[in-house]
Amino acid sequence: MKTIILLFALGLTSFVFAQTKDYNKATLSLFNDSNWNDLITIGEKAIKDNKSSYEIEYRLAVAYYNTNQYFDSAKHFEKIKTLYNINNEYIQEYLYYSYLFSGRDQDALLISKEFPFHLTQKTEVKKFEFIDYLSVEGGVKLSSKSDIIENIPYFNIGLGQKLGYHVNLNHSYTSLSQNYIDFDYKQKEYYLNANIHIAQGLTIIPAYHYISISENIESINRRGQSNMTNNLANNESINLLHFALKKQWNRFFIMPNLTYSSSVENIEDETKENVQYGLDLGYNIKGLKDKLWLGFGANITNDNNENKFIWNAKAYYQISSKAYIYLKYLNANTSNFSEDNAQYYYNSVSNLVDKISATFNYNFTPKFSWFINYQYENNEDLENDFLFTYNTFITGLKYDF
Repeated sequence: MKTIILLFALGLTSFVFAQTKDYNKATLSLFNDSNWNDLITIGEKAIKDNKSSYEIEYRLAVAYYNTNQYFDSAKHFEKIKTLYNINNEYIQEYLYYSYLFSGRDQDALLISKEFPFHLTQKTEVKKFEFIDYLSVEGGVKLSSKSDIIENIPYFNIGLGQKLGYHVNLNHSYTSLSQNYIDFDYKQKEYYLNANIHIAQGLTIIPAYHYISISENIESINRRGQSNMTNNLANNESINLLHFALKKQWNRFFIMPNLTYSSSVENIEDETKENVQYGLDLGYNIKGLKDKLWLGFGANITNDNNENKFIWNAKAYYQISSKAYIYLKYLNANTSNFSEDNAQYYYNSVSNLVDKISATFNYNFTPKFSWFINYQYENNEDLENDFLFTYNTFITGLKYDF
């Protein structure tokens, strides 16, 4: 009996030893067969059992890359660089594309500083582009009360610049106009955004937004009540200064932000100031192979000496390698607040109650893309005590150089 027990114990020990010893052999065989899913299972078990090595870690990172799990691929290539102190050109190239395909463009650009000349040529990395991209978009906001609140035509043109490995600039010009009950207005906007990439996963985002508004106010309703009107021209300028700090840890990012706005009207000749501060969060869902990203944002702004809470929820889904859909819900119940790093500023007479937005984007080529956006917006005019809605349609094109 003792002999049987001893033989069983020796056999079990040999079996376990063979299993742990064969992680390298097993992952190599799966790697050569391009069996990426099984390789991921075995490779992760090797790490869990503290039986990993550079070779196993490398094969695991490549397996994640070839199954389009780019966040995990990047994580393991980063580990190879730090734990094993290995950073050859194969690791550099895989890590570059893992960052790029997971939406971490600036991390990708930053590590390209280390590339040998031939790898820079192969990946076609450019650290300086006077024109990085051009975009144009236009559309219309359709009012449910078009008899007193007319539709709003919208036009925007954008330009991007890449100024070295650390700095990207984004410029845009916007034009829109409307007749709102008793006044006409035309609005012109200039927006400048800088993404200053300090280190891996850490970006400073300052922005400046200038809005010029020309209003023609009528003291009597122009729609049939009287043909005697008293016209008064009013010009208003709004300056927004924005600052955000974005930190990304693999799939998760957090971004606190602060916006200061100053508006001056020539009639009243007074300056109105406002401060808005908030926090944005985002996370890629691993279980869906990073095709789904969820985000949440919250801001507090001051409206007539009363703090107002504004929040939004967002979802991005990668339908295919060429197409995605982006959904957003915004709840505000106020006016005079900014969105998306102060790129959009809501300064209507009415309060924005809430808004639902859906965007579909399609890439015809790696450089040329098209999008269409729909928005449903609930508004409340407190002064005149009525509710109305906007249905907005916007489409645009973008070309990356």
